[in-house]
Amino acid sequence: MSRRWLKLDTGVVQHFDGALGALSDTVQTGTGATLRALHGTQGWRGVLAALCCAIRDPAHDLVAGNLTRKRIRLPAVFGNRVIGGVYGWLKAVEARLLEYRLAAQLSDDPDRAALIYNGSLFPESVLASVADRLNRERLFIEAGFFPGTLQIDPHGLNAANSVPRDPAFYLNSDTDFAAPGLPDLLNQRATKAKGPDPIALPDSYIFVAFQVPSDMQVTLHSPWVRDMHQFYNVIRDAAERHLDRVFVIKEHPSFPLSVQGDITPHPRVVFANTNVTRDLILGAQAVITLNSTVGLEAVLMDRPAIILANACYDIDGLVLRARNAQDLDHAIRRSTDWKPDKTLRRQVLGWLWNHYLVHARYDDLPSDLGYRLDRQLNRSDLQNR
Repeated sequence: MSRRWLKLDTGVVQHFDGALGALSDTVQTGTGATLRALHGTQGWRGVLAALCCAIRDPAHDLVAGNLTRKRIRLPAVFGNRVIGGVYGWLKAVEARLLEYRLAAQLSDDPDRAALIYNGSLFPESVLASVADRLNRERLFIEAGFFPGTLQIDPHGLNAANSVPRDPAFYLNSDTDFAAPGLPDLLNQRATKAKGPDPIALPDSYIFVAFQVPSDMQVTLHSPWVRDMHQFYNVIRDAAERHLDRVFVIKEHPSFPLSVQGDITPHPRVVFANTNVTRDLILGAQAVITLNSTVGLEAVLMDRPAIILANACYDIDGLVLRARNAQDLDHAIRRSTDWKPDKTLRRQVLGWLWNHYLVHARYDDLPSDLGYRLDRQLNRSDLQNR
């Protein structure tokens, strides 16, 4: 019999309700719904006690990601100490109340597992925390690296996921992971915004893929480069040290703000926000990114990828790693005549495409989703990376 799941009412995973049917219960996360649920199990006295505890001890740690995200995306508003403080406190109280409600529900149903979308932001951060504290089985869900795929992982997502990092896992296997086929491309990316025509690219350049600074890939998994302004400074300084190199930057189209109005321009660091990402990769000598799937796309196109942050595809022989300026200089020099190991490249891409990712979309889920979730939870090759 398939495992039963508890999930939240986050819109992105709403179609999981229909796909799982009776195997899933969805918790409404609004404050009113939380208070009504507490009243139903504990009465008014329990509601008042929960409110007092939440006000006295708000769950600031469970909403820190939300506040960081707001401050990055709307700095003029949430950078204000009063506005940011009030928003953070209200969310923290709301999170503590939801924590009480979820803890009670999971405690009353000890066999139920948690199905978590991303888990880095409230309210999903609360479900992740409660399930971990109660030692419940968990699966984390997010979009996959290739079109029409999902990451569904028992340990986490992206750099925190279960993808094996040891090259020996791939190279010493008797299985040809790529035998069923390899992906043709990764997710197509829009241009940053309407603007000037694509720039004419230099004959020789290194492509630099910026990311969404408020995304967990940067806020949680990038210990060296903390935002895109710092990323630009890292590249500008590298241009000063590598006088024969041109760096072409593309800002992420999903982030509404640009660094271009706040930086000191450099003649060999140019922006190509309206160019097609795939074309930028194909024409590049190398690709620099923090941990974006652009790096994986570079691997797919057999280009050297230089990774500045923690990434699930940061595997020796597959990419070049840089965790400081000295490392970056070394990687840039190596990239002139370096390529990913052919066998390792084929095996890693094949394992991701054919064995790790679930071929589905948020709005087009397989009829045997319950079985697929159980399989991801119990796979031995995902238990120790």
